[in-house]
Amino acid sequence: MPVPDISPIENQIKTRKLAPVYLLWGEEDYFIDRLTDLFENHTLDEADKAFDFNVCFAPDLKNKEPGLKGIIADCKRFPVMAPFQLVIIKEAQSIENWAPIEDYLQHPVPTTVLVLVHKHKKIDKRKSVFKQIAKVGVSFESAPLKDSEYGTWVAQYLKQHGYSIAPQNLALLTESLGQNLNLIANELEKFFINLPPGSAISDDDIEKYIGINKDYNVFKLGDALFSRDPVRTRKLCIYARKHPKEFPVQLIIPQLYKQFAKVLQVHDARIRQIPPSDLARSMGINPYFLRQYEGAANTYAYKETSRILNTLLQYDAKSKGVDADIASPDLIDELCFRILHAI
Repeated sequence: MPVPDISPIENQIKTRKLAPVYLLWGEEDYFIDRLTDLFENHTLDEADKAFDFNVCFAPDLKNKEPGLKGIIADCKRFPVMAPFQLVIIKEAQSIENWAPIEDYLQHPVPTTVLVLVHKHKKIDKRKSVFKQIAKVGVSFESAPLKDSEYGTWVAQYLKQHGYSIAPQNLALLTESLGQNLNLIANELEKFFINLPPGSAISDDDIEKYIGINKDYNVFKLGDALFSRDPVRTRKLCIYARKHPKEFPVQLIIPQLYKQFAKVLQVHDARIRQIPPSDLARSMGINPYFLRQYEGAANTYAYKETSRILNTLLQYDAKSKGVDADIASPDLIDELCFRILHAI
């Protein structure tokens, strides 16, 4: 599934050519929050909101009369000041009886825009109410991104705001910021505040504004291990011991596992004789980084890579307290030693 694209709904909001109903649903909060904010703040003029804007929370309607039926009754009235009225029902995932909404959608009022905010879970597309929403309005799925899509999303987000970033710096950001899109977007705002549009974001900018050390980070640790460089690896391990908040073992191990899993993919591709031109796409990575994984595959044999992945799984369990016989600060030292020697 492609990365959710909110631009069609954004354009409808900007031009105010709106459908009678929108269902914003799915497991990724970011796109739903973004669209909800646009509906709340960019569809009606402030002067019209006092008369033609209604926002409510579905859980609050359960214990009130007339509850959801009352909100739907409001949908049937005509706007007072604006060309249309806006009704937003948040936390719609808690609605148990959708019958009032389904009945309303048989003949929706063209001067009402009903927005249903259904977060944290999927809908059952087989239900007639959701089929009716898709028929007369817009059903927008906010699906979680795949691991390989976060870098693409960050690059696009920066480009939309007039900024560029080199692949290695993009990797540093995406490896370090995690997978919470709301948090990532908030962190990227720091660039927009401090750097003029048109800037190419450097590793110095990342260190200065985001606080990710350009020389000591999990990305550099993976690079040192890929090169089987004991001196660089040792320097990074020493730094990690002194700065455990920057090198949380619970973050490092999953990241290293993902990196070495890609090395194993290179080995598999060579066995299956997949051409390099197709390999980056099948791995879901920027072609810029393919040579890194190919280099690591030259450094670590197939069996060594498999042993390293098993070792990473063992130490992931240890980091969570399973069969832990070593203190957390020492885990990284011991783990890196075992990776370098593939034992």
